[in-house]
Amino acid sequence: MEEKRKLRRRYLLAGVKVRHSESEAWIDAVILNINRGGIGLYASEPLRNHGKVSVMITCMDGEKPVETEQVPGVVRWVQSVGARFGAGIMFVTKVNSRTFPILSRCLEYAMRNK
Repeated sequence: MEEKRKLRRRYLLAGVKVRHSESEAWIDAVILNINRGGIGLYASEPLRNHGKVSVMITCMDGEKPVETEQVPGVVRWVQSVGARFGAGIMFVTKVNSRTFPILSRCLEYAMRNK
């Protein structure tokens, strides 16, 4: 199968929370992979395909865990995986050191550690 992604995936084991745009409740998840365009994850609850979400990643900053900014996204695909739910989320705002400085540092870490 031909790879159509413009941005290379980086693998990063980190906690993540996802919230539907019309909900106050956060859904716990684990990141599978990440790049500046979005993330792949396993969630504890199903997400709505094409639904708008906010994503907040917990990554390490030195020796302490830090939550990133809330990053807006759109669910691009969802698939049941046993008792969990795999999903791909595309970020709708460009991720860089100016727009999301904490997330940008997490991505830099993931890119250094192939």
